[in-house]
Amino acid sequence: MNAGKLLCFLLFLVSGFQIDAQICLNDVELDRISQVKIREYLKSEQEQGVLTFEEIKPSMQTNSDIKGYMVRENIYQVKKGIDEVWSNYINRSPNKSWNGKKVSFGFLFSKKENRIVYSDENLQKIDTGMVVYLNLRLVSGLVNVATAFEIINIDKNNKIIEFSYLSGNESEGKQRLQFIQTRKGYTQILHTSFYKSGTFLRNYLFYPYFHTRITHEFHRNFKKLI
Repeated sequence: MNAGKLLCFLLFLVSGFQIDAQICLNDVELDRISQVKIREYLKSEQEQGVLTFEEIKPSMQTNSDIKGYMVRENIYQVKKGIDEVWSNYINRSPNKSWNGKKVSFGFLFSKKENRIVYSDENLQKIDTGMVVYLNLRLVSGLVNVATAFEIINIDKNNKIIEFSYLSGNESEGKQRLQFIQTRKGYTQILHTSFYKSGTFLRNYLFYPYFHTRITHEFHRNFKKLI
């Protein structure tokens, strides 16, 4: 038994068997994740003492104060009714929506269902409490970066989806997708990002440049799927 699994087992014993079979990061089947950077990201988390997925927290919540965060907005339009577009966005497996030249899906962990979902498995819909791990392919593949976020809000009444970068990442913040019906009966998607990091270059150059290209691809994927 390696050190990570031993620590997770000891945590289970010390808790008085109250963990209810918590899933450890060490339980992830790395051979089912093709992206090297995501595998390295998981190992790094364990080296920093993160043992279970329940310990992973989003850096922001729906009602978090956005003071001090950079703000970036992109607007997309789909020539379909809002109910149809909304349904497609929430009833689509993440391994389909987060799959393109610039972004690839690694796996996710569902806190509600307490299970790991790999890239070869489909889901019926997205839900809050899903922690999604992605690989970002930048500069035509010369640079690959692992990132992860948690879906923190799905507001069916106001047609809003929010997901937050994980606490402790190089960039913290959240992204909000708001669906608005236009006068012509089409759907406008306002994609707003609230973010901050510890460096000037990341805040003002790297994040805006790469984020825009990644969100463009994400919404293009949905247009094709719809």
